[in-house]
Amino acid sequence: MNELSLVSLRNSLASARFLLSAVILIVAAVALQPGTKALAKKYEKKPMAIRKPLSAFDISRLPSFQTGWKYSWGREQIEDIGTAEYMHIILNRKGLIPEPKQVELLVTYYNNPRDKVPHTPDVCSRQEGAIIRKLSTLILDVPALADKHSKIKCRLVIMDFETVSFADIYLFFVEGKFRHTREQVRWDLGKPGNSRTYFSKIEAAVVFPTGGDPSHAIQACKTMLAEALPILLSEHFPTDEQITAR
Repeated sequence: MNELSLVSLRNSLASARFLLSAVILIVAAVALQPGTKALAKKYEKKPMAIRKPLSAFDISRLPSFQTGWKYSWGREQIEDIGTAEYMHIILNRKGLIPEPKQVELLVTYYNNPRDKVPHTPDVCSRQEGAIIRKLSTLILDVPALADKHSKIKCRLVIMDFETVSFADIYLFFVEGKFRHTREQVRWDLGKPGNSRTYFSKIEAAVVFPTGGDPSHAIQACKTMLAEALPILLSEHFPTDEQITAR
């Protein structure tokens, strides 16, 4: 067999192997697609409804804010926060009482598997012109949740606007676990295991004089969260049994 014939033979064999490989890949893709869809359907998480609407949260049960305060409900644009299930409580001091003058509690609840994790206060406030003075992680003590969640990691943001400053402490509660970053929330939402899904963003914010000492504001945020979280977990958010039930 001459050299030209050998080259032609090798080219023919290479073409045949290429076509065979292509056919195998196409057959495998067609065969795998139903199986992949079946697995996705089996492990896809379903929405978990909240037990009790956040609009029914009982403000009068917050011990530190029962007297000397007047409260109102803030109204949010659903397209801004991404959910209709939320509560925004604004408490203002009555009379000439020392700081803090105003405390806010904002809780949002999401349960669509395709819901996006909302931006955190440090991101949103920058877009509104704030200067971030401090961004750190802190441990929140919640004695009423001593069994499972007595010490909870949160994020603290101190931000300065032209006319006012804010201390803001925020955290997430996702499928029964506290988290303090968006990345942790995304990871938990994407993990298989639970049959149902939900997550909540919880934040307490306190106004204080522009550029002033945030110590009292930070403590007020901690107090608000330490008193509100046990109510949210015991009455509003789903139980662990609900999200794992098949």
